[in-house]
Amino acid sequence: MNAEADLVMPRRLAIQILHEAQIAQPEPIVGVVGARGDEPCSFLKSVQADFIEVRGETLWAHLWSNPTAPAVPSVDQLAGGGLFLVVSLNTKGVLEMRAWELREGAPFERVLKVRD
Repeated sequence: MNAEADLVMPRRLAIQILHEAQIAQPEPIVGVVGARGDEPCSFLKSVQADFIEVRGETLWAHLWSNPTAPAVPSVDQLAGGGLFLVVSLNTKGVLEMRAWELREGAPFERVLKVRD
């Protein structure tokens, strides 16, 4: 069995996403994470998402925050396919971001690592 590669995100991008989720609460944020090659490099809110290709980037993941719920999506939320990042603000002192995709009709969590 082949080991699946972990997802890796630059620390500055993870901090930017968590900051956006924090300042938006109690409202959720929705957007996309753009990439250059396989490297995630930007977060665009949903109103800016159309600019991802103009910037020379491809879609790496869809993203939304749950201000009062865990960072666990429903099957319906993953139905569009692809990678999804979910941020939870429903924690004490620590923000949580988890990566998910739909596999065989069920949410499947991917390992998401942050690097310097």
